[in-house]
Amino acid sequence: MKLKSSKRSESFSIPGSSGILATLRAYLVAIGGGLLLSACASGPGEQVVVIPPQEPRPVPDRGNIISDAIPLLVDSITPAQLQKRVEQFAPASLDFDDSTLQPWERQVLRKLIEASFVIHNIYALQVSEKIPEWRAALEAQEGAGKAAAISYFDLMVGPWDRLQHDQPFLEVGPKPAGAAYYPLDMTRAEFESHLERNPADKAAFTGYFTVIRRNAQGQLTAIPYSQYYRDELTRAATLLNEAAAISQNASLSDFLRKRAAAFLSNDYYESDVAWMDITGSRIEPTIGPYEVYEDKLFGYKAAFESFITVADPAASAELDNLKDRMQSLERTLPVDDRFKSPDRAFESPIRVVDVVYNAGDARRGVQTIAFNLPNDERVVTAKGSKKVMLRNMMRAKFERILQPIGERVLDPSLTRDVQFQPWFINVLMHELANGLGPKAIRLPSGAESTVNRELKEHYSALEEAKADVTGLHNLTMLQQQGLYDAEFVRRAYVGHLGDLFRAVRFGTSEAHGKANLVQFNYFREKGALNYDAATGRFSTDFDALVRANRDLAREILTIQGEGSYQKAADLLRRYGNEPAELKQALAKLSDVPVDIKPQHPVLERISAW
Repeated sequence: MKLKSSKRSESFSIPGSSGILATLRAYLVAIGGGLLLSACASGPGEQVVVIPPQEPRPVPDRGNIISDAIPLLVDSITPAQLQKRVEQFAPASLDFDDSTLQPWERQVLRKLIEASFVIHNIYALQVSEKIPEWRAALEAQEGAGKAAAISYFDLMVGPWDRLQHDQPFLEVGPKPAGAAYYPLDMTRAEFESHLERNPADKAAFTGYFTVIRRNAQGQLTAIPYSQYYRDELTRAATLLNEAAAISQNASLSDFLRKRAAAFLSNDYYESDVAWMDITGSRIEPTIGPYEVYEDKLFGYKAAFESFITVADPAASAELDNLKDRMQSLERTLPVDDRFKSPDRAFESPIRVVDVVYNAGDARRGVQTIAFNLPNDERVVTAKGSKKVMLRNMMRAKFERILQPIGERVLDPSLTRDVQFQPWFINVLMHELANGLGPKAIRLPSGAESTVNRELKEHYSALEEAKADVTGLHNLTMLQQQGLYDAEFVRRAYVGHLGDLFRAVRFGTSEAHGKANLVQFNYFREKGALNYDAATGRFSTDFDALVRANRDLAREILTIQGEGSYQKAADLLRRYGNEPAELKQALAKLSDVPVDIKPQHPVLERISAW
């Protein structure tokens, strides 16, 4: 999704879905949002829709302007080099079985896909409000490198390379740490000073669902998403309400109506609870503002995303017994009891789904394979959290990426242990672990807070590392309970070692990449991951690996429980470097895709619905 400025609308054509896009195009022209539909631009026949910018919406300080210049390739990157970056992403068809879907289910999916287009456009504006203009300008250019520039812009959702520490590949300047959530000229010190002088503003300023802008007097002010993205969210709410009216599943309709209301009220609590309570529905939508990865200034602001999926009830039921073990896993966490919450609600439904369509933060750069939501600590305390496994996404990554990596970097005695099912369960344990450990915490001062609020920009990377190592620890506990045998658990650990190399390639500025780099260096330091310079391969002392994993889990959980910003920074600094042997291993993977580029057969198939 990358744009360039043009004063004309580009033609568009998505076979089989022209009705959806024509409707949405008319809407976008009407509101004059200057948005795009590059979320659709991933598969054969899928083309970008670019709507020219009109008048800015009437909210304070709308334009976080970075550069008015037409974005060109930076001098250090040639068109051929940029094409190489595009080729790091292997096209992968996210197919799913629609043969048993009822007619009403297909119509609901149409509405949700249309809403996802709107969600994608909001997310693009959260990255930078210049994106529509830049994307249209790219489209208007001619010459070598145009196709690669557009493709990579669309993959990265903007002109900054998420695999290269957010370095720009177009001449637009550095990416702001706070993306478009804050004024470009605002510093951390100014933000924190404002809260010291205005403590009543803390909830709004540090909340998930506001942007920070300057008012007419130049003072910082918090604007709810429901106001700032009013036109887009009104359209998305309308589509969700229409889908709710079509739906014949009461719990799905309830969620869609409550999420539509949340788009307009900015209060997501009731709709998050309703999302947890969806039952008996093949359609599993996750749509709204959730993750905070894009906000690298403070880690406060939630990005809009959409996963429209179809569930496999039988596969989900096979894993359902794990949710009944959550309280016992909380009790056996390797951390002081004062940081545990065994009485917390652990409803934790588990869903195995296939992706039909994904957009927004769910679509940028590296693709998500599973998630654990919601992030609202109030909902987690009251209801637990839902674990969603994106099976078709996982299968594509395992076959195209993880297996080849294991064959290149692991000792031959370990490569046979890189198997899909142990890796699948390990990913599930990661998501389960996201719902365990400290959430709402009490600081040494006695004040109540949350881990996210205290760890700020370090929260995302530390939480990803915590979920990895705590998930593996929990597998060991489940082995002791007789749920998994020792060989299965060993293969899960070995698969995770291969996964370290897969995720580190995402870049150390990305939360998952940084989290896996921390684990790599910690395991190396503890003698759990050993390097043979002669072969360039890694082996493991399994007993040492289990101990080191448990120790790292204890260290991270303690930092979270204490809410120690400084200890989090120290841990990431100490273990966040890229040693020579890791660089050598990664160099051997140059022809292995870094990730996949989703293609959505639903856009071809939808005409038959």
